[in-house]
Amino acid sequence: MWYSKILVAYDGSKPADRAIEIACDMARENPGAHLVFAHVLKLVDSTFGETGMNQILFEQARDVQEHLEEAARPFGERAQVKMLKGTSPATLLVNCCKDEACDVVVMGSRGMGGVKGYLGSVSRSVVQEAEAPVVIAK
Repeated sequence: MWYSKILVAYDGSKPADRAIEIACDMARENPGAHLVFAHVLKLVDSTFGETGMNQILFEQARDVQEHLEEAARPFGERAQVKMLKGTSPATLLVNCCKDEACDVVVMGSRGMGGVKGYLGSVSRSVVQEAEAPVVIAK
């Protein structure tokens, strides 16, 4: 197979759920392939209600991490979950792809706020910046 390590970008959207399905299928087709499930915890610069906002963000991140760990579980040591923190999701994903030496990125076509029928800004940026091929799930 042409790939041995798959980066799966996850943001909680329906297209991202489809990306998990596609990446897991790819890993099952290639028993030597490893999976890196990644979620970006986007940091918010806020002074008003900062404590409450941080609590909500961390609770959401915990739920996402549990969801990704469940998806990773059937693959055992061939899968890992990474929670990335920062302000630029596309840059974090591209850097994760490089740092983890991933051969392919699988991600949703648009995130939670995307307009149906259009490629989201994060997806578009990853397609343009990543050195690895990017599979876009609709």
